Amino acid sequence: MRNEAERVELLDDGSSSSEVESMLAVQQCTTNQEWVVQIRNEAERVELLDDGSISTALDRYSKKRSIFKVPALLKNLNDKAYEPQMVSFGPYHNGKEHLMPMEKCKHNTLLHFLKRSEKPLQSYVDALVPMVQDLKDCYDALHPSWNADTSGFLKLMVLDGCFMLRILGGNFSKNWPGPVFGDMETAGIKRDMLLLENQLPMLVLVKIDQVQNGGELRQEFIQKHVPLRYFSFWPRSVAKCLHVLDMYRKTLIWDERYVSETPPTFSVQTHAFWSAIELTEAGIRLEAEETISFHKDKGVLRLPRLEVNNATESIFLNLIAFDGLHAWGFQGEVTSFIYFMRQLIQSPRDVRLLISSHILENGIGSDEAIVQLFDSLSKEVPILNPFTSKMFNDVYKPIQDYRRKPQNRLRAYLVHAYHESTNWSPLAYLSILAAILLFILSFLQTWYTIYPYYRPRK
Repeated sequence: MRNEAERVELLDDGSSSSEVESMLAVQQCTTNQEWVVQIRNEAERVELLDDGSISTALDRYSKKRSIFKVPALLKNLNDKAYEPQMVSFGPYHNGKEHLMPMEKCKHNTLLHFLKRSEKPLQSYVDALVPMVQDLKDCYDALHPSWNADTSGFLKLMVLDGCFMLRILGGNFSKNWPGPVFGDMETAGIKRDMLLLENQLPMLVLVKIDQVQNGGELRQEFIQKHVPLRYFSFWPRSVAKCLHVLDMYRKTLIWDERYVSETPPTFSVQTHAFWSAIELTEAGIRLEAEETISFHKDKGVLRLPRLEVNNATESIFLNLIAFDGLHAWGFQGEVTSFIYFMRQLIQSPRDVRLLISSHILENGIGSDEAIVQLFDSLSKEVPILNPFTSKMFNDVYKPIQDYRRKPQNRLRAYLVHAYHESTNWSPLAYLSILAAILLFILSFLQTWYTIYPYYRPRK
């Protein structure tokens, strides 16, 4: 007891340190008990599904999330690629000073939109009220102020939704031209519209379009014609899209064969591949098509057309971020496709070959700039596995098997050796033609010399 008494220290309020420690221990025990009760209550609300997995309210919410804040791990590598420069859509960047000049344009566009549609503003707001919580749940990191201010959130959805719909083509009628912008402004808006943090739920656009056209629901029509009018893609039907970036993604590489709800199997193995030139040396032809595919019987690799411009790097980085952050119904197709293109484009000669095959369109200047662009993409996204999708079971592996056939390996070796020996000089092909012509002329001369000997004239 004496030892304990010696350890007791009197505090300013007259209590002893041992009493304080006892009080803290009781509080800690109470906190632990509350935590145990909380976890037990949450565990009771867990639903066991048929496949043995669990379903909770948080799990169901996570399936709704489709508009994410890009993590610092990616932003630190290239911050500007994920930030809007001209216009904000949605709550993440709303109110930023450098984007305020476009807010006046949004307001004027809304007035014009209401006048031409002959529908009151309240009808657009009322159309979104029943689904406002679903719209909020689409945002992964919605600020509490937006969650609390439902009226302000609905105002933002209608204002930005009308502006985006007019930019994309209004009601897709020649009588409804979009706002008039210069080429630089148009390019900037298009680039900002394809940023992951700058998205509106597709449901907003569909509902606004439904109100303006008198009640017809036209989601499939919008998804089919917006890519053609605004992104210069072939019009075709794709699965239900979550937002404009998702529409761009699916239109770029969509193929029904690669749709699956099963999460991809991740492999730590990386693969060496061949450039476009090396594939043609092995006898593989390159053609432009809607989707990526390889026909092993014909030796034809088909790739979607791709316009490379100053916004391509930013768009691809946002597609890759979306590919990696959205956990449901995605198979890493964009990441795999971009990495595949990086493997094909290893030199300016590869770029020229893809341009001549009508697969690439160079909108940034030199061929070397395209090589550097795809090289930077692979360096700026080091955390994502490039081969995680079923697409490469149908494309990458068959190409690998085709090129490794003995006859194709021999052809590739001979053609490559010839190219290297001639230093890829165009004059070398003229010398081949000249040699072939000389051989034919020499053969004909020899033939006409010896033919009369064996078949003399009578």
